[in-house]
Amino acid sequence: MSSASWQKAVAVMLFGLLWHPAVFATTQLTFCFQDTELAPYYLGNGQQVQPERPGATIEHLQKITAAIPDLQLKLVRYPWQRCLKYLKSGDVDAVVANYSDSRRTLGAFPMRMDMPDPRREFTQQDICLVTSKALAKKWNGKSFNGMSKVTLAHQAGRTYKQALPHRQFVRIPISAQAQALQMLAQDKVQAISMVCKIAGKSALPSGFNPDTMQMLDPSIELLHGHLVFSHQFYQANRATAQALWSELTEPQRAIYLKYLDNDAPD
Repeated sequence: MSSASWQKAVAVMLFGLLWHPAVFATTQLTFCFQDTELAPYYLGNGQQVQPERPGATIEHLQKITAAIPDLQLKLVRYPWQRCLKYLKSGDVDAVVANYSDSRRTLGAFPMRMDMPDPRREFTQQDICLVTSKALAKKWNGKSFNGMSKVTLAHQAGRTYKQALPHRQFVRIPISAQAQALQMLAQDKVQAISMVCKIAGKSALPSGFNPDTMQMLDPSIELLHGHLVFSHQFYQANRATAQALWSELTEPQRAIYLKYLDNDAPD
C-alpha cells in the first residue's frame, strides 16, 4: 500500500471512530441547591433529594434537561454558600440564582447586551402582600394606618425589611405558602406574603379567597431566577448550555402553581 493510500485509510478510520455513537459519552450536569427547604422551590431538608415532590425548581429543571439529548442531570444539596463556592471552583456545574455584577465571577449567566437576558430567565415572580378586605382599607402602600402591630406570615429566609421597614410588622416565618393562606383565613395572622405573579401573569393559588382576601399594591419584591453555569462547564459544553437556556422561553406556570396550591404541611 502506498504512503498516500495508507494516510487516507488512517484518516477514514479516525473519522469513523470520531463519529461512532459510542465515542460520544453522555454529558452530566451536576446541579446544586440548598439543603434547607425553601417552598415552593425546594422541598425537604438535608442532603437527600426527595424522589417525589422535590420542589418546583427541580421539576422545572428536570423538564428542560429531559429535552436535551444525551444530557444526564445529577442533583446535589449543600448549604447555599457552599453551592456558590463549588460553582466557582467547577465542582458543581449549575445553580439557579439571582443576578448581581459580583456573581459574574462565579458563573455564566444568559446575557444580552451585557445584562441578563429577560427572555431566558429561569423564573420571574412577584411577591405581594395579602390581607383581609377590611384591613386592606388601611393600607397606604407601605404600612397600615392607625395600627401599632400587624402580624405578618412570610416565607422563611425572607424578612422584607427593606420593602416593609415599619416597626408595626411582627414577622412570623413559615415554610409553605398554603399554610400562610390557611393562617390568614383563620385570623391567626393579619397579613401574609405570597407569590402573586409568575412571568408577569396572575398566579393566585386555590387557597386565595377573593370574597374575603385582597391583594395589596405594589408588590413587595420581584424575583429573577437565572440558570447559572460554572465557567468550566460553559466553556466545555457551550452548545448544551445554550440549548438549556433556549428551553426557558416558555414559563412553566403550571409546575409552580401545583406547588403553591399544595405545599401545606401534612
